[in-house]
Amino acid sequence: MLVGLGWTGGTWLLRRGRAALQLAALLAAGGCGGIPLDEQAPAGFDLGGQWLLNAAESDSPPDAQSIQNRADRAFAEGRRRRSLGGIFAFVAQDFPVLRSKSMVIEQNQDSMGIRYDTGVYRDVSWGERRRGVWKVSAGWFEGDLVILSKAADARARETMRLATDGRSLAVRVEVESEGQAVALTRIFERVPAK
Repeated sequence: MLVGLGWTGGTWLLRRGRAALQLAALLAAGGCGGIPLDEQAPAGFDLGGQWLLNAAESDSPPDAQSIQNRADRAFAEGRRRRSLGGIFAFVAQDFPVLRSKSMVIEQNQDSMGIRYDTGVYRDVSWGERRRGVWKVSAGWFEGDLVILSKAADARARETMRLATDGRSLAVRVEVESEGQAVALTRIFERVPAK
């Protein structure tokens, strides 16, 4: 565990039961307007700069194809719905931080831009906005940057927790859709400015 972050690695695919209900309740409470988000960054919360993935401390990104192949086999054997891999396909597409090994962040007073090494660029504005099929709310809650996203059939919560020394960043992505849920944490280290 990295000091000052408060999260440890570990990948969770929550299918049914108590854990899935807890995540669904968390996302429902946090879904675009459920928690009060402050649009003013706390003093010292600056994500600007280049960040490199700490793979040893991070969850592995979901492999949608292998999950879908397993779901197809299970469906053919009559054990499970075919759409199990669907959540992972859109999670990987809509949340590029899960596949990125590095990112460059430019933060200003009302927004930030994130350029991922995968070639994707993302703008995040504080407050409420539309982003494709998602209604997105971004701001600070209890010292963390929180991005809440809600679509017709899915809810997501991204939490960016900056270490007290400003050198490590934990990005947690939690998504629930069609009774399936996934929660992953990626740890990034700030590249010192030259």
